Amino acid sequence: MIWIVSVVVIAIIIAACWKVGGMMMKEGDKTAEEDAKIAGIVLKVVAGILLIVAVLGTAFASIKQVPAGHVGLVYTFNNITGQRDAGIQLVAPWQGFKLADVRIQKVRPATTCFDGQIEECLEAFSKETQDVFIVATVNLSVNKGDVQDLYRNVGSDYLEKIVRPRVLQIFKDETVKYTSVEIAPNRETIRAVVRERLSKELAPYSITVNDLLIDNFDFRPEFKQAIEAKQIATQEALKQQELVAAEAAKARQVAATALGAAEKLRIEAQGQADANRLIAESISPQLIQWQAIQRLAGNVEIALIPSGNGIIIDPAALLGRATP
Repeated sequence: MIWIVSVVVIAIIIAACWKVGGMMMKEGDKTAEEDAKIAGIVLKVVAGILLIVAVLGTAFASIKQVPAGHVGLVYTFNNITGQRDAGIQLVAPWQGFKLADVRIQKVRPATTCFDGQIEECLEAFSKETQDVFIVATVNLSVNKGDVQDLYRNVGSDYLEKIVRPRVLQIFKDETVKYTSVEIAPNRETIRAVVRERLSKELAPYSITVNDLLIDNFDFRPEFKQAIEAKQIATQEALKQQELVAAEAAKARQVAATALGAAEKLRIEAQGQADANRLIAESISPQLIQWQAIQRLAGNVEIALIPSGNGIIIDPAALLGRATP
């Protein structure tokens, strides 16, 4: 539209200059006034220069450079009528031309959280409605063959219209499934689910989600302090439990030692009792006499045997004498 208006204006100026210049040159012939002739020539020269400028301007306006990683969109009266790939392209001078980036783009939230203290942040909720502040990065790209459809149906501001709102909504849908203390341990699960859902919802717009990264999960300071206090209390309770368990183990060890000593004494007593029983069963008068004789001194020649006691061994033989 601008080019058309500019061409019309320049054409009018050229035509006017050419016509006026011609008239002045004719008048100069009749009146023989040199000034009129010169003025007419100047006007015609100006008209010629304007014509050359218009032609060159139109030629330059028709040449477009599309850098690598971009697509050129062709507009005809504000409607997208085509697109051009990277390189030097020719378009009609009355058509508009805009560049669209098809490289992988880094998209982060445009909002802030916690009263502006956390930038580029999404605000979601946990299962117990605790505030969850999420800093995430989405890497995405547009299929260059479908850029004109995306711009025609959504617009060049597609990031604000369909990408960032979906990122926020999907994160909210996922974090609300977990309690606040469960969110960090399930970070990778949440990331994978959000990426998969986002990919499916953006696919109809020819937008590819190359990756999604969760930079940070954060909570309000008072909640973090409560969690820290709870962890300290839990650690202290575990420490006390360990001390009690250690004391119980010591008590069990002492009891086991005592039981072992008692069992040892019982076994020794039982052994002694069994020995005494066997000794008692094996004692006889003859054995006693024999044991007594074995303990006599070597120089004993006379042995007194109580009367009335049977003896089976001849004393004289024991003393080394013959029986009289």
